[in-house]
Amino acid sequence: MVTGAAEASFEIRRAVPDDRAVLRRIRVEALTDAPYAFGSTLAETIGRPEQYWRDRITAWPQFIAWAGTEPVGIAAGLAEDPAHTEDPGQGASGSWQLVSLWVSPRARGNGIADRLVAAVGDCARADGAECLTLWVADASVRARAFYLRMGFRGTGRRQLVRPQEPDHWEEEQLLDLS
Repeated sequence: MVTGAAEASFEIRRAVPDDRAVLRRIRVEALTDAPYAFGSTLAETIGRPEQYWRDRITAWPQFIAWAGTEPVGIAAGLAEDPAHTEDPGQGASGSWQLVSLWVSPRARGNGIADRLVAAVGDCARADGAECLTLWVADASVRARAFYLRMGFRGTGRRQLVRPQEPDHWEEEQLLDLS
């Protein structure tokens, strides 16, 4: 159990292809804990082959939070494609998206989420990004409060988390990195 441990006892590392089984395991744990918070489902995730996880790690930055040898959190980010945005001022070139963030319930409250967001933000800044966006589910009350504390603000854009679930909405939020 890691609850109450000092923030310094955690390490954030960028995932490498050999971390694919750990990344899969912690993603399954995240979807089991908070299925409403992610666009993918547990069934989809469990069925993905090993190569999917290797490709995911090499395609865009994935970060794993460790408490000793135990993975307790994940985050991922990627540069946004300006061709897939409706408003050039929101998510245009020079923008990254935080596409995944989760911390195990047993490790929450120790600053891990802050450090995972910082790791993605550092990659974004190094890539020349001026802002970091994300989508947060309406049902994710704790996450919404966390992002507000981190300085994210709503952009006014909303979408369905999953098209097959018409009552499950999320809001885009933005953090200025400059």
